[in-house]
Amino acid sequence: MIINNFTVLRLVLATLVIFGHFKTLAGLSNAGGIYGYVDLAVNAFFIVSGYLVYGSFDNSPKVGGFYIKRFFRIYPLYAFMIIAQMVAMFILLKGNVGLAEMLKYLISNLAFANFISPDMGGLLADAHNPAINASLWTLKIEVMFYAIVPVLWLLVQRVGLKILPAIYIASVLFAALAIHYGHESWTKQLPGQLRFFVVGFLLYHYRDKFRFSLPVAVFLALICFIISSMRKDLFPEYIALLVEPIIIGAWVFICALRLPVLNLKYDISYGVYLIHAPLIQISLLLGIYEDDTGFLALLVGVVYILAFLAEKLIEIPMVKLGKKLSTRASGKIAAVETEKLEVEKI
Repeated sequence: MIINNFTVLRLVLATLVIFGHFKTLAGLSNAGGIYGYVDLAVNAFFIVSGYLVYGSFDNSPKVGGFYIKRFFRIYPLYAFMIIAQMVAMFILLKGNVGLAEMLKYLISNLAFANFISPDMGGLLADAHNPAINASLWTLKIEVMFYAIVPVLWLLVQRVGLKILPAIYIASVLFAALAIHYGHESWTKQLPGQLRFFVVGFLLYHYRDKFRFSLPVAVFLALICFIISSMRKDLFPEYIALLVEPIIIGAWVFICALRLPVLNLKYDISYGVYLIHAPLIQISLLLGIYEDDTGFLALLVGVVYILAFLAEKLIEIPMVKLGKKLSTRASGKIAAVETEKLEVEKI
């Protein structure tokens, strides 16, 4: 039984990313309003991921099973998108691309190294954003985060929750130094982004605290969202690095855990997040892109339908397989541990 709004929240965040990319991929980078929340949505995604993934490992701290489940949760659809994008670009290039270029794109992107080959055959060399899928850089961050979750969890078990504020401050300092020395892009990588994941950890540990009445929860959620939206105007750059994850985290906490639960039967947010950007880029290449609400509504509708099909045909079967293999792996580990214990008794 669903007792939170994370499914709804992730869909809202993914849709905000669509709105933002609808403008920025077309070169309309100064678009505001509903089109100006890409960064906020991505940062909120990292916080949500911190909460859910850390919580998943905390509920079943088996390293092998954890990695198996994570792999089958994100990689099958990711790999499908990489291959589908390659086929689409091959068609758009009319086959005028070498095998070496195709392999470079395929291997680097399947390995989450999208920066090595953001497109194929220079198809998007003249585009405002040269990547066929502008969302994929975050998947690299997610995978790196998954890799260290067991270590961070163990640190919390050994040292206590006080280690999390220390990691948070270290991440903020790294981001501040990166900006100071002219490497702002480093703030988009680990450990710069770790401050958002750590806020998710803290939300998980304090999920039963801070109860509000519904009117107060709605008011606080609205205030947090407004402050998060205006953070660059309200705070100096270095102060924003410190307070931004906290404010966005408070908004995520209230929306996901303190507002009335809205049940969605399907969770299409991951598909929405992965599918929308290539469709926008292809529409630009084909010259059919239109900067109006009608075309945006059509785009969102198509993305939702494709994401629904992706969940039914790829995500759900693969998640089930991952859980089955994870349970089997955990069972084998438990059997080995039992056997060792029996040997010790003898």
